[in-house]
Amino acid sequence: MKNSIKYITALALCCSLFMNAQENDMQKAIEKGKADLIEVLMKTGKDFDFGIDPAAVKQSRGVAGIPYREMDFKKLLEYSGQGMDAILSPTQKLVVPLVNGTNVVTTLSIAEEGKGRYKVTEVINQQYQNELNMLPAEAKQNDFKNLTIIYVPNLNTVVYTADGKSYTSYNGNSLREGQDPEMLMQEFKIDAVDFQQKYGDLIKKGKLVN
Repeated sequence: MKNSIKYITALALCCSLFMNAQENDMQKAIEKGKADLIEVLMKTGKDFDFGIDPAAVKQSRGVAGIPYREMDFKKLLEYSGQGMDAILSPTQKLVVPLVNGTNVVTTLSIAEEGKGRYKVTEVINQQYQNELNMLPAEAKQNDFKNLTIIYVPNLNTVVYTADGKSYTSYNGNSLREGQDPEMLMQEFKIDAVDFQQKYGDLIKKGKLVN
């Protein structure tokens, strides 16, 4: 019970700090978010372990934000080979890796709120951290500048795309091996149709969530 209270307190502190991490420039927002994260880790370190060393965050640098997009599930059900990009949403946020050498220490997510004005919306996403570190060097080159993160709703999976290849752990695939995006889309479509047949009615009734 005490650990749960400490965890909630830590998250509340995160929220209160990061809700104010809003700047007129992307890089300023990243630096503000990084500074606030260090403060959170320092204040909560004795009571709750986020699994992140404040010193490592301090020594890290924020690289270019990775576009985050979502796949349109209805369009996936009707997919007919038009290419993955054709059924993706516009960029919803940017996932910013904080890197120390070649290691991703953690990530920040920022979103644009008005012209040239950015706000930190998420911190300490362990999935992004772990999976970005697992990607092969060819997907991480140039500080992730060629990479896009794609979330597939209902199938509840993440795909990383770079230079015409896709990387995912979906259905036991390896993040270290690039795949043909079109073959992956066909796999997604089969599973999406199956999901729709099983759970479509529950979705309509609002009784199913990821």
